[in-house]
Amino acid sequence: MPNHSRPFDLVILDLDGTILDLYHADRISPAVQAAVAAVQAAGIPVTIGTGRTLDYIREHLTGQLDLQTPAITTQGAVIGNPATGQVLHEVAMPLGAARRAAAWIEQQRQTAVFYFNEWDSETQAGRIRLYQNYFADDPAEMAFHAHVFGRPRIPLPSFLPKLDAPDAHPPLKFIIDNDMAHGVDLAPILRDEFGDELYITRTHPRLVEGTARGVDKGMGVRTLCALLGIEPGRVLAIGDNDNDIPMLEAVGFGVAMGNATPGVRAVARWVAPSIDEDGAAVALQRLVLERLHPER
Repeated sequence: MPNHSRPFDLVILDLDGTILDLYHADRISPAVQAAVAAVQAAGIPVTIGTGRTLDYIREHLTGQLDLQTPAITTQGAVIGNPATGQVLHEVAMPLGAARRAAAWIEQQRQTAVFYFNEWDSETQAGRIRLYQNYFADDPAEMAFHAHVFGRPRIPLPSFLPKLDAPDAHPPLKFIIDNDMAHGVDLAPILRDEFGDELYITRTHPRLVEGTARGVDKGMGVRTLCALLGIEPGRVLAIGDNDNDIPMLEAVGFGVAMGNATPGVRAVARWVAPSIDEDGAAVALQRLVLERLHPER
């Protein structure tokens, strides 16, 4: 049930470009950590809406943010408990579309990663496994891929044998390394090729991602709100890149970071300072905490 004594019933934060650095592995700033803790202490749950995996949140954000509310991960393909790893909702790509996308990626010789939810015999649970085709030799590139793709990544000269195997199961998503500053933007090309079957979005100046058609952060918001019994109109969300547009459109109050793309700014109701200025913390202070305690 809505609690109208507070401005929102849920806060959703994007990760990369919003509270995590786009290019380097780093910790969430103390200011953001403190703001999130203050919002949660006031009784308003905070969670994550990200392209990263549920495993990443469990392994890298524990100890920085005390997340108890289910998170939207893998661009909306997976919703799960960030504390336990329990998957509450999952949508994989159509296997045929994944095969065709993999063949196109290999024909174009693009560096890419496919993400599969596979059974882990040691933990007796599902775990996201990452398969990458081309590995960079340059240390800086290797570090960048480790940061944005995740780790460990399993080398796979070709994705097609895995996707064509008799027991093949479909991936959750793929990421292509596509630097807009030094080449052609592949996002519109991929939409022309696969837009009837896949959702294609740019998630980073260097990354284009694909999920099943209709699977995006906006769908993730609506699914999560249904699970929690919360009206999307009572949700605040903060993001910076084009994949955040569906999320900001789905909630009652969307916030763009100061470093956000023009598309994100266009759908936002308020623009926060940039990530370098702890814009997410500023937004939480102004839009949540000050409204809870206007006398302060």
